[in-house]
Amino acid sequence: MALELRSLSRALLRRGPPLALGLLLASAGGGAGAQQLMYMCRYKDHTYTGSLPPPECKDQDLRELNPDGTLHRLIPAPLTPEQRRAQEAAEKERQLREEQANAQRHQDRSLLETYGSVSEIESARDRAVAAREVLVKRADERIAQYARERKHLDEEAEFYVKRALPAKLKDAYAANQALSDQQEKTKADVLNEIHALQARYEAQIKRYLELEKMAEEAAALRARESGATQPRDDN
Repeated sequence: MALELRSLSRALLRRGPPLALGLLLASAGGGAGAQQLMYMCRYKDHTYTGSLPPPECKDQDLRELNPDGTLHRLIPAPLTPEQRRAQEAAEKERQLREEQANAQRHQDRSLLETYGSVSEIESARDRAVAAREVLVKRADERIAQYARERKHLDEEAEFYVKRALPAKLKDAYAANQALSDQQEKTKADVLNEIHALQARYEAQIKRYLELEKMAEEAAALRARESGATQPRDDN
């Protein structure tokens, strides 16, 4: 090894002393440092050291030491199954929070791109509700129509007080009831939809106001920071 270094030194010196010195120091320092690293851990009130990680350190924090005894790096102990499960759960929760934050940012951007003021949101809400109120009115009209038709059926049924109703009249009663029930359901569904629409638009109005306030606060902060960095005019 010494003979090889002397040969390398003579060859490098022919190319110039600075280059030779630098390469020799790098070569010698790298080889020695790699071999002199030590490993140490504490286990059951005992300290274990070795040029390779001692077996007793397999489940402990491991210190990798420089040749002068200073800490080169700390290698954490392997996670237990419980710690691994907890870490995985925490990572899933972090990812979920990040996804929720990304979704909220997307919704905020869409809200600000769609509406320019709270009054625009309110106008959109009123138009959406009005369109569905037309459906409610139409359902009410049909329910009233079927009620009138049922009244006619009741009048016809009076002729059969002591007799069984004809099959045709029974079928008419059943059809009338089915149509009336269908319109009642349609009306209930539309009313639920109106309620959901109103709640959604109210949530959008609330969020829009929050974003406006955040923007105002950010602008005020930038103004204060800008004023603080302006040079003072002593004159």
